[in-house]
Amino acid sequence: MKTLIIELKKEKRTGIILLMPALGLLGSAYALLNFIVRKDTLLSLPLAPMTILLTQLYGMIMTLNLFGIIVAACMIYNIEFKGNAVKKMYVLPIPVPAMYLCKFLILTILLSVAAALQNLALTQIGITSLPEGTFELHTLIIFALYSVITAMPALSFMLFIASRFENMWVPLGIGVAGFLSGMALGTSKISLFLTDPFVVILNPAVSMSAEPDVSVMVIAIIETLLFLLAGLWTSAHTHYE
Repeated sequence: MKTLIIELKKEKRTGIILLMPALGLLGSAYALLNFIVRKDTLLSLPLAPMTILLTQLYGMIMTLNLFGIIVAACMIYNIEFKGNAVKKMYVLPIPVPAMYLCKFLILTILLSVAAALQNLALTQIGITSLPEGTFELHTLIIFALYSVITAMPALSFMLFIASRFENMWVPLGIGVAGFLSGMALGTSKISLFLTDPFVVILNPAVSMSAEPDVSVMVIAIIETLLFLLAGLWTSAHTHYE
């Protein structure tokens, strides 16, 4: 708990504590405005109303969340490399992997907050704008959890990458390249491409169903754990000169 409090104090200085909720509000505003403008067009699609609500509005929301993850991961470690602070972490009476884990938990919580705000907007749309009797709260909750789970590999990967490079522009460039790879490969039916965490996060947006894909969820959880373990191991065995 002490380590988590220390990390929270540091992250307040980076600005990410406000960044992710702000993106959540921005995504909420986008969803509301988009549905108001395109309501008739969206509801005329040959899909179930809940599928339209969840899949047709998620694309831009996912993009905002992904860029938030990329920027937040870069910022959360950039402060450690400034003034060689990362070197001093290894002489503190706190395990460095514990600091890494706290950063992961903070980013996960912030992502969840952003997702909660966005899904509150979707709930409002569903209650007020979908045809009567078609809104299903349990379907929205399940899809919201699915979207967070599929976003976790990208978060875990970006935090790992950010912890390996002192120059913030390197992980930022890798994140942008990852985003482009997701956009290029996300619609492919080749399962091998799901090894790319940026393809996994895109999956709910390109799916034509609001039902979670269990196999994608399993892959997402495995990738998240693999990148997290890689980050914990390297943080424990890396010593900066």
